[in-house]
This record gives sequence, C-alpha cells and structure tokens, in this order.
Amino acid sequence: MPVRIDAVTADGKSESGLKGNLSLTTITDLLQFLSASAKSGVIRLLRQPGGDEGRIYFVAGELVSVVSKDLTGLEGLADLLSWEQGTFHFMPGVAAAQSNIGLSVQHAIMEAVVLLDKRAKENGGNGSGAHKEAYERSFAMQESGRDSTEVLNDLLAIPGIDAVVVIGRDGFVIESVGSSARVNIDELGASLAHSVNGIEEMGTELNVNRFQDMFVEYGRAVIICKPVGDAVAAVVTPDASKLGIIRHKTRKLFEELAQSF
Repeated sequence: MPVRIDAVTADGKSESGLKGNLSLTTITDLLQFLSASAKSGVIRLLRQPGGDEGRIYFVAGELVSVVSKDLTGLEGLADLLSWEQGTFHFMPGVAAAQSNIGLSVQHAIMEAVVLLDKRAKENGGNGSGAHKEAYERSFAMQESGRDSTEVLNDLLAIPGIDAVVVIGRDGFVIESVGSSARVNIDELGASLAHSVNGIEEMGTELNVNRFQDMFVEYGRAVIICKPVGDAVAAVVTPDASKLGIIRHKTRKLFEELAQSF
C-alpha cells in the first residue's frame, strides 16, 4: 500500500502526498485506497518502460476524470489497468479540467475490466488473469459491504453519541438510530439540509472544493455532520468533552456508510 511522504511539486513547494511503485501495489488497490480515504487530487502515473503518462483525478474520494495518453474516461482507465510496471505520485488539491467519469470507483473498475477483456478477445486472446482478478476483487468489495443499519448502530455505540441521523438533500430523514432529548430529529433534518446546501453553494462560489464536514456547538448539544454519498449523516452528542474520540472513531464508519447512499 502507498506510503505518505513529503512531495516536492514542480514549483519547488513541499506538499504532502503519496508515491510508490506499481510493482508493490496495483492501480486497483490504489484507487480503492484513495476513494475510501476521501482524497481530492490527481494520481500521476508513469509507465515503465516507455514513459507513457496517465492521470486520475479524485474529488472527495470520487473518481471524476481519467486520461491515459490520448484516451479518456473508461477507455483511459482500461488502458491504465493494463500497466504492470511504473510509478505513481498522488498530488492533493489538483483539480481536473473536466469530468469524464460518472461512476463509483468499484463500478468504473469493473466496466474498465470488461473493456480490457473485450479488447483482448478481439485480438485473439483469452483476456488477462490479472484483469479478471481486479474485477473479482472489486465486485467482492461491493458485495461484502454491510447494510446501513449495522453501520449506524456501530456509530451509536461510540461513547458520547446520543443519536445518528442520515438526511436526504431534500431535508427528509432517511434513517436514524438512538434518540436525544436535546434535538428534535425531524426538525434537525430540514434545518441541516438547508444549512448544508448553503455551505456547498458558498464553497462553489469560493472555489474551495466540496464540503467535507461541519461541527456546530450549541449550549445544549453538539452536532457533527458529514456527506455520505448523496446524503448527509449527523451525530448528536451532549457536549464537546468526547469530541476527539468521536471524530476519530466515526471517520471510517462514515466512509463505510457512504457506500449505502
């Protein structure tokens, strides 16, 4: 798996990033790691031998654009998945000029593998075992995901959390567990959706990328919310005394919850 480093950009500035060799990991594993980590930026890949270059762009863990030589979108991703040797360098904060992928990472990988196998058969081959393995691993990752109720109950079990709510962008509560005497859950849904929509609109106007999380402290409750897929999840806690452990323990569970919405 890739290692965190202090990378140096072309203008000489130091920034945090990831880099490594494709002999030690696969592009499939790399994509899934960046997706689960909700990363934003670009993976720059250099093929060896040959020096061909590819780029894969993410926004908050979502795959938005792929370019490989003169190929783009799924065709470009299929080409990159065929690379067995080379290096990669993830540079955070680099945005794509345009979007050419509209699928989840797992779905995009599976579609790209189908293209690879089709291409191999057209050329008289039987397809690549490595491509088949990537497909099966990606499919297994999708199928092994727990349902949202299990994840919500794990969130509720974290010390200090009174309630967990998943809210649609229209303000309606999709699912909730627990209860809180401090907050009316239904009213929280409508109010939070309105606030998040406003925050996202402001982020677009300021060109500071997508909303990632929000923390609001009131006199009688603290609310922490985060986008999960096309919805928003919020946890309610009575005070900020356990905020550190809550934010640490909810991070991975929020990422898992996003797979359901």
